[in-house]
Amino acid sequence: MDKIIIEDLELYAYHGVAEEEKKLGQMFLISLEISADLSTAARNHDLSSTLNYAEVCRVVQEVVQSDKYDLIETVAYKIMEGIFINFHKAVSVKIKLKKPWAPMGYHLRYAGVEFERTRGDFNV
Repeated sequence: MDKIIIEDLELYAYHGVAEEEKKLGQMFLISLEISADLSTAARNHDLSSTLNYAEVCRVVQEVVQSDKYDLIETVAYKIMEGIFINFHKAVSVKIKLKKPWAPMGYHLRYAGVEFERTRGDFNV
């Protein structure tokens, strides 16, 4: 299966269980692999037959910045849901959501979650 790949989209948002995370916010890094049949777009050089990267990023930004969630698991799930709602060509989505500066009192590169789901996992 073909894939559209977006790696480490940087978005500032207000998610986390700590009060300061919801008040001050922080940077999140979001990587996506969206499986879809891209053969028509490749053969015909037709943007309408693929998933437009800019539109995918816009949808992800809307989801990430529209609300405040305690869990990044919820944020990742909502992003996948938004992709399946807005991009009917998407067959599956793999997402990695990273919090590089998670306030946990430990030195680490990032804390994060990773999910992979198919369209059939969502009622959209």
